[in-house]
Amino acid sequence: MSQVLYHYCSTPTGAAILKSRTFRLSALSAANDILEGRVLARVFSRLLSSTGLAAGVIDVAAVIVEGYADSTEGFALCLSENGDLLSQWRAYGADGAGLAIGFDSKLLAKDFGPINFGAQFFEVTKIGYGEDALIDTLSPVVKELQLVFSGQGEFVKLRDGVTREAALYRLAVRQHDAGSLFEGRCDRAPELLANLLKILAPLHFQIYATKPEVFHEEREWRLLRHRHRVALADVEYHADPTMLRPFVSCLIADPAKEVIREVVVGPKHRSDINWLKAFLASSGLEHVQVTRSKIESYR
Repeated sequence: MSQVLYHYCSTPTGAAILKSRTFRLSALSAANDILEGRVLARVFSRLLSSTGLAAGVIDVAAVIVEGYADSTEGFALCLSENGDLLSQWRAYGADGAGLAIGFDSKLLAKDFGPINFGAQFFEVTKIGYGEDALIDTLSPVVKELQLVFSGQGEFVKLRDGVTREAALYRLAVRQHDAGSLFEGRCDRAPELLANLLKILAPLHFQIYATKPEVFHEEREWRLLRHRHRVALADVEYHADPTMLRPFVSCLIADPAKEVIREVVVGPKHRSDINWLKAFLASSGLEHVQVTRSKIESYR
């Protein structure tokens, strides 16, 4: 059975999504959580310190993984398993006056060819909370590093004069490739460094799958796409009073319209349900179920 996942939004935003059948994946770097994309690197660095690997190798591996969040953006449509949660209405649903749009999780993960949220480039990711689950995820990677490099000594380190902060900055602004920041210490260093980068590479696409434990009530999933922070044809921009916000637009054309399953109206939303159903039908979404929030005491 497909699971329905809910995107909370204001009424104007929800109406725009439903009328145009287009939604936006927002840049996670612009989210309120300053630890977005950075929890994994913190846990990984701590696990590395107990491996017994040479200090230089640990520094290089930690810098590479920590740098992923600065070089790669996560664009996401944020969703919740719960379509009628008071804290979500307050934070994202216009203080209860907005909408929660329910998406079919199975169809979000399906490849519709020209429909640009297909499985070829996007993934539906369940968010983990806290560091315990990350330890289980990262332990096999750390054990592989120990197995492959424990007898190799300090085959690589940060170049003299390159601090950890400087290396992270250069990786973020893409001024140098990784090899120019690191100093090989033996004849096999280029081969070993290439192998190190290969082992670490899968972590690049896991950094936006974990949030701090305090957010666990959200029960969040994400439709997620990773993009480098460079000029790209599919990345658009919206300017608000304080910053420029990049986003990726996703079209819901007819082959994919069943992805929208439900609209929940917030506890302070005042639309007539029949007019809301008529509005949906005018956008070709007559199959969408409309329900009211069951939260009666919130005013």
